[in-house]
This record gives sequence, structure tokens and C-alpha cells, in this order.
Amino acid sequence: MTSRFPRSLPIAALTAALILAGCQGSNGTSTPPGAFPPLSPGGTPHAQYVVVANVITPSILTFNLGTSSTPNSGNFAPTWNNHSATLSQPFFLFNDFQSNLWAADFTGAKVTWYAYNANGGAPASHTLSGAATTLGCPTGVYIDAKGDLYVSDPCSTIGYPTIDFFASTGGSPATPPSGNQAPTAWIGGVATTLSFPQGLAVDSSGNLWVIDTNGPWINEFPSSLSAGQNNLAPSGKITSSALASPDEIAIDYQKHIWVGDLGSTLPEVMEFNPTPGAQTPLCNITGSNTGMTALGGQISVAVDNGGYVYTVDAEAAQINIFAQGQCGNATPTYTISGGSTALTHPAAIVVYSTGNDP
Repeated sequence: MTSRFPRSLPIAALTAALILAGCQGSNGTSTPPGAFPPLSPGGTPHAQYVVVANVITPSILTFNLGTSSTPNSGNFAPTWNNHSATLSQPFFLFNDFQSNLWAADFTGAKVTWYAYNANGGAPASHTLSGAATTLGCPTGVYIDAKGDLYVSDPCSTIGYPTIDFFASTGGSPATPPSGNQAPTAWIGGVATTLSFPQGLAVDSSGNLWVIDTNGPWINEFPSSLSAGQNNLAPSGKITSSALASPDEIAIDYQKHIWVGDLGSTLPEVMEFNPTPGAQTPLCNITGSNTGMTALGGQISVAVDNGGYVYTVDAEAAQINIFAQGQCGNATPTYTISGGSTALTHPAAIVVYSTGNDP
């Protein structure tokens, strides 16, 4: 397996964590399950909340951008700072249909679920972990409106990279899976072409999109799976000469696919049509002005229904916010950075608005 993270995330602390891990290795739609309300562009100026996960000093930070046309930005403290001891290395976040925050914990071999307003050292509400789960180093998590859970795992204990599906235990509202339970189904095997799956998301048409860092490409699979192993070929694949080392994924209100990519010279954030085949990005945000300049780090992206693009770089303590249509070597319209923010190594990002708060 190609080594994934030693070149990407910082330095001695990460290297030690990866040795412990034993392997190397958000999200709107037209009718989203919870990332933010289904509003048309212009219906809301921006997402109200932006949530990031620090990966080296583990924490989940939520910033309230407000509801005015100009979001809060600059050096301000998070509304909630969850530094629970149950976090060890959160690489991906998702906000579910009940505004709970889910974290894929790479070195912890687990997925943890927290209330959206968890603060301080609040423990996880639920944890999916244990030998039965087959989780080795989860790098992505997505939960649908039925409470079904999808997890990407490049070093599954099954022995090959997988996308694991854990069915909801039912109820109203749905009760997502937790504890030490086996996946109901999984995608894995030679036919899948999966090498190092990371970010994943399900679009409003029921297509499961999976970033494969080692491809590099974006795989499309059906989200409806048969029980047990699904050794099936992708139903589609997006390829591009622009892709170098993609990490994360977000799907916007147009079903366009946004990808965070470490790049070959500088980090990049790219937008693609949801059409399999070879593509040139519709938009490519990269360059010295973007706030994404470190040759390394995890590049994560989120898009809201006002068309704002949110990015973080795990080697830069800053949240970058780009207005709709900003591409190329663009200077962020807004940034969040400074000592008050508690940002250290932000590796995951998700946005949502008050329509999804309990």
C-alpha cells in the first residue's frame, strides 16, 4: 500500500500517531439530510455555523458566523470547543439529520458521535468501535436521513480497503448504529479498484461518491448494497489530470463535487460535474493568495447553499471562506484565524445553518 499521511500531516506528533495506527494511509445536496437547509443560492447569505476538527491537538470547534449578510470573521473564539478525551485523530466530520456531529477517528479505529453543542471535555454520545466493526483507520463518514452509516476505511481489518455500511437500528427519529457491531454490508475487493479511500458522500440521487487518494480519482457506487461483501466495479469514475492527491469531498446544492487535494506544488480545491469520465475542473482554487500554501496537511472543503466555499489546511491555523465564483489564485473573502480561535491543525470542515438545530 502506498504511504499516505507521512507527507501530508505535520511532523513528529503525526508520525508517532501513525506508527500506533499500524497503517498509512460536507456536504450539501439539493435535499440534504442535515448539513444545512435546502435553500436556493441567494436564499441564505452563508452558512451560520462552520465546524472544524483539529487533528493533532484533538478537538471539534464550532464557530457562529451569524445570520447577517456579512459573516463573522477574524480572530474570535469558537462557540463550542469540544476537546473530549474520546477524540484521538479526527480526519473527517459530518453533520447528520439531527445536527449531531460525527467524526471518523483515524488512529482510534472508531467513529464517534457528539451532540452539536458538545463543549469542554464532554464524552461522545455514541461510539462505533471494536473488533466486530472491522475498522482499522477510518478516514470518512456519512450518515443518511434513515440513520444508515457509511465509513471509508483504507486499512480495514478484513484485509483490504473497504467502504463499510452500518444499517440504522430504526426508530423515529432513526437511531444510528453504535457499539461493537459488524457492518451490514461493505464494498471491497479487486473489482472495486479501491486503493486508499478517504472522503465520501451520497448525493440526492442516491449515488455514493468516494475519493481514492491513490487513484487518484473519484469513484461512483450505488448506495444500496447487498448484505456482506460487495466486490463490484464502480458504476462510474471521475478522472482528471488536475487530481494529484485528493483527500476530501463535498457535494453542493447543484450536485457538483468539490474535492480538497494536496496538489503537486500547492494545495488545491476543485469543482467537478457529477458526470463520470475525464474532466477539467469547473473551478480550481489554488495559489499563494488562497491561504492554502503548505506542501502537506489535509485539505478539506465544504460548500453552503449561498455558494460560499470553506477550506482548511491542516498545516495552517486558518479557515478560508471564498465567495461564489472565486477561482484561481483568489484571496479569501473572509478568514477565521488568530490566537482566540483555538485552531491548530484543522483537518476536517463542515457547515450548517439554524434550520437543522434541535
